[in-house]
Amino acid sequence: MLWAPSPTTAFVMSDLHAPDSRSTEHPGAARPDGAPAQHGAGGREAQDAGAAAGAALAGMERELAQARAELTALRLEQATLAHGLSHDLRAPLRAIDTFSALVQADGSLAPATRAHVARVRAAANRMGGLIDALLELSRANRAELHAEVVDLGLLVECAVALHQEAEPGREARLELDPGLLVEGDERLLRLLVSHLVGNAWKFSRERDCVRIRATGQRVGDRLQLEFQDRGCGFDMRYVDKIFQPFQRLAGSEQGGGHGLGLAVAQRVVERHGGRLHAHAEPGEGCCLRFDLAAAAPA
Repeated sequence: MLWAPSPTTAFVMSDLHAPDSRSTEHPGAARPDGAPAQHGAGGREAQDAGAAAGAALAGMERELAQARAELTALRLEQATLAHGLSHDLRAPLRAIDTFSALVQADGSLAPATRAHVARVRAAANRMGGLIDALLELSRANRAELHAEVVDLGLLVECAVALHQEAEPGREARLELDPGLLVEGDERLLRLLVSHLVGNAWKFSRERDCVRIRATGQRVGDRLQLEFQDRGCGFDMRYVDKIFQPFQRLAGSEQGGGHGLGLAVAQRVVERHGGRLHAHAEPGEGCCLRFDLAAAAPA
């Protein structure tokens, strides 16, 4: 005898075997284009997050372009200022010095008048030195860096030799560690060393001998350097001022200058990714510590 399912049984069996009409895709199944299917609120949130990230990136790109434009304008302004310092201010100074020299050459001048003219010439020379220092500070800020291996010890020796040539009557003793090889811009590093040696030379004016010691120790990929002198030193309460332009801790009788030398030195070190620190004691001298990129071992 053949069995025939009842209408109710047939309905239940057909429901078990029929595909679910409520979902035509398995969650996570690929779409016909090969991309994973996204459903409901999760897909919308991902789209919203992507749109927000794109908008943030576009905003950052606009800010970066604006910063680059401002930097270009600032460099152009600095170049214009440097040109004005170099030409427009030097011309009247040359005229003052030239005509003062002509007046000073007059043998009929009274001693007091001759002394006044000498002061005029000295002031013009100081102004010329200040212009030179301002140009050096501008160069330290805006010059393009051309990295190469530089022998810092050799630069120190050359700078000391120049000072000895200018003042042959002064004795100088130099102690150098061998192999002070760094990687950086040779022109700016020469400027750095010139100011460090110049400072030691000026502030050792009251000493019988100018003593300079330069040492270095490699730490990782940096060379930790120390530059010491035995000059007049300074009070550490004012250490923050020595790297500020036009700040002087010593009078002219102690060798104080225009107050720009260490500001230039600090900027050169910073342009090379380092930091410049000072430690001193009155009457005992000064120690300047800074770091530069060490040259790769041969």
